[in-house]
Amino acid sequence: MRRRSFPAVRLALLVAATLAVAGCETMEKLNPFDERKAPLPGDRKPLFPEGVPGVNYGEPPPQPANAPPPVVEQPPEAAQQAAPAAGKTKKRAKAQQQQEQQPAPED
Repeated sequence: MRRRSFPAVRLALLVAATLAVAGCETMEKLNPFDERKAPLPGDRKPLFPEGVPGVNYGEPPPQPANAPPPVVEQPPEAAQQAAPAAGKTKKRAKAQQQQEQQPAPED
């Protein structure tokens, strides 16, 4: 009977130690050999008493940097020059190629 109670005692001690450590706010106080650091002498003053400069807390956040750029319309001359080159389709190109390959009719 003595052997059966030993694992139960170990389990109870493990649970108690876990609960004791979990209840600690910080682990700094558990080490008895650790030297405590004294706070620096002087008055504590807020760094930015009126808030961080340049940050508007009442405004929504800015748009993300990866937002698509605004669309800029091309001038009419550039659009006309690009239209004939882009206007050729495969069928038109094939028809034009066939016309070039056919011999000219002789009169």
